[in-house]
Amino acid sequence: MDEKRSVIIVDDDVSLLDIIATGLSTHGYRCETAADAETAFEIINKNSFDIMLTDIILPGMDGFELTAKAKRLRSDMLVIIMTGFAEDFSYDRAIEAGASDFIKKPFTLQELIIRFQLVKLQKKLLKMSFTDELTGLYNRRGFFTLAEQQLKLSDRLKNLIYMLFADLDNLKGINDSLGHHEGDQALIETAKILKDTFRQSDIIARIGGDEFVVIPIGSTEYGARIAVSRLYQNIEVQNAKKKKNYTLSLSVGLAYYDPAAPCSVDELICRADKSMYEQKRQKQK
Repeated sequence: MDEKRSVIIVDDDVSLLDIIATGLSTHGYRCETAADAETAFEIINKNSFDIMLTDIILPGMDGFELTAKAKRLRSDMLVIIMTGFAEDFSYDRAIEAGASDFIKKPFTLQELIIRFQLVKLQKKLLKMSFTDELTGLYNRRGFFTLAEQQLKLSDRLKNLIYMLFADLDNLKGINDSLGHHEGDQALIETAKILKDTFRQSDIIARIGGDEFVVIPIGSTEYGARIAVSRLYQNIEVQNAKKKKNYTLSLSVGLAYYDPAAPCSVDELICRADKSMYEQKRQKQK
């Protein structure tokens, strides 16, 4: 399935599903349909989609809950929520769940396609403003935007969120002795290792000169620690691949957000930073 032209449509009105899917298919979209949220989530778990179009009122899990759950699994997927009750619609809740836009029923096919084009354009512009030019990871602005959304989801779903804070050891030494070009290459290599270690759905960012953060979506403490071990192994593999004038080394700290004792993104970063510096001190002993 072409992810860039693929849509999953979720509504308990089967006749409406057929109408929308048929109309979108004539415009080159590949469509899957589901009459309830549980079925939709099973499909999303197996396949990637460019866009999810979902009604709010569904059997069992509602459209907001489906959106939040699906975005945790497929963070890049755009979501447009359909509603026949615009006067009672909570735009804040839709955005908090991870939706990009909403459309009021009834709507025309042309209106729907225009909404698709607009949310794709918004996504492209956001990616440009949220991306670190050197590494291609999220930048500080992008990270804080996504992290704050994850904290809100944690408050709603009552689950813990883990954060890794990583510092590239001796970047200043590389810059001073080998030049900033080599320092940039070390940062690019580190970013690639992070992307290879974590999943596409995880939030990976460079928030400072030599500082990286990762939120592994849906991870447990055990899973987060396993990921850290895998990260160290991947660094060793990279160092062994080729002879360079420098050796990559990371110090990593771990912290978690507990909705029972909420804190800000800044406070969470500070906790992970302290954990990272403790590890750095242990290395120097």
